[in-house]
Amino acid sequence: MTKLSDGLLLSLLKVLLLPLAPAPAQESTSASTPGSPLSPSEYERFFALLTPTWKAETTCRLRATHGCRNPTLVQLDQYENHGLVPDGAVCSDLPYASWFESFCQFTQYRCSNHVYYAKRVRCSQPVSILSPNTYKEVEVAAEVAPTTMTSPFLSHITGETFQSQDVGHW
Repeated sequence: MTKLSDGLLLSLLKVLLLPLAPAPAQESTSASTPGSPLSPSEYERFFALLTPTWKAETTCRLRATHGCRNPTLVQLDQYENHGLVPDGAVCSDLPYASWFESFCQFTQYRCSNHVYYAKRVRCSQPVSILSPNTYKEVEVAAEVAPTTMTSPFLSHITGETFQSQDVGHW
């Protein structure tokens, strides 16, 4: 039954959203670079495809069951990003969640928090600064000196200060 309902939802998404979606109007060459966010007027047209809210909710149900790699959802995500879903961190207009590790994470956040019409925006800082994975490959060979740490939870119970004896590498 679930496969049947998922198939119906996927077909509904294709019928309701994608045939109606003209390519975003190119307002300027820099604004429509593949992988870049839509302009405010382009987002207005994009979100019109997801109105009323039940259309956005349907898209979110499909994203929850099929993931971000589903071909129909990839097509929708490409539309939202001038034809190319970006790799790496993206920024949003949400003041309490201004960046995400990936576009997929951003779309899932929109869905799970019911902020269907949150926009992706250009990042004010370089993406490499935002991404916690940027320096994953860097190895630091420096020895870490012992430090004194106080655990608020444990020191509250025991009144003790703890010594860290860990010596290691990043």
